[in-house]
Amino acid sequence: MTELLPVTDASAWRGAEIAGDPGWIDSLTAAEVEELAAALRGVQARGLATTAITRADFPLPGLAPRLAAWLREAQTGRGFFLLRGLPAERFTEAEREAIFWGLGTHLGTAVSQNSHGEMLGHVFNQGRVYGSANTRGYQTKARLDFHTDRCDLVGLLCQRRAKSGGLSSVVSTMAVHNEILRRRPDLLPILYHGFHYAEREAADNPSGVTPQPIPVFSRHQGVLSCRFIRNPIETGAQRRGVPLTADEQAALETMSELSARPDMRLDMMLEPGEMQFCNNYVTTHARTEFEDWPEPERRRLMVRLWLTVTPRRPLAPDFGEHDGIPARLAPETAPLPV
Repeated sequence: MTELLPVTDASAWRGAEIAGDPGWIDSLTAAEVEELAAALRGVQARGLATTAITRADFPLPGLAPRLAAWLREAQTGRGFFLLRGLPAERFTEAEREAIFWGLGTHLGTAVSQNSHGEMLGHVFNQGRVYGSANTRGYQTKARLDFHTDRCDLVGLLCQRRAKSGGLSSVVSTMAVHNEILRRRPDLLPILYHGFHYAEREAADNPSGVTPQPIPVFSRHQGVLSCRFIRNPIETGAQRRGVPLTADEQAALETMSELSARPDMRLDMMLEPGEMQFCNNYVTTHARTEFEDWPEPERRRLMVRLWLTVTPRRPLAPDFGEHDGIPARLAPETAPLPV
């Protein structure tokens, strides 16, 4: 059994402690906005589709030192950052999306976000019901519990805010680990052992379950990482016909309870043009339920990136997929609220 040790670096933060600290917020300067605008004009002149833009197509020499610093913060610092300063009124939504993608090419490499091979996700209420077949939470207006995504770094660009709700929250899973170690160390071996996940994305095997348990917490080469998506864990138990034990249920509930605790989580309302990036191995993220505007052109819209970054975090072989979701199906399209 892995020795149970607390995390003592910058990734083990509490929301109440850093809510008033501007260190996790950065703002683009006027000169940096101009550099982004120039890079945008370059790809527009060539007629490049957004997801066809490469790092070489989107040169940002002036921003390079800050881009490297943001990536270090995500990889070895707090594990997330918020980027402000892109004037939403200056650029169209399509242009903001291209800038977001272009910035992303300097942070990592985009990977597929679903079995349809979607590389740039659009997060909006498609009128679907959370929990129904073939529906992901981001396609609804429902509250999304704290969870990780299957990539190194997840980015979110705000295009439009909801009429009400839609608050974004981030929590340090390293701080959650430390709190469980302090309060309920008996539960950590369960979380280190892990759970079987329902293979929701395996459309060719809808009753599938991962053959081996995937750890919630995993220490490899001295580095602790977290993977936590509660819904497919519980669905996996149902599919296997092996109910979770009382201790396993307590471990999952403790993860959820601590993540949602006001002093642990950090809440933020993203404004149009703002971008949030989170390291999936040291943070989980969530969203509150929201109410949309009646006018389609005003409805809440976020754009999402899943990135693989270099150098890769050392992860144990049993940690599960973390290179995106393999494309198995033909591309799927849903009309954006315009």
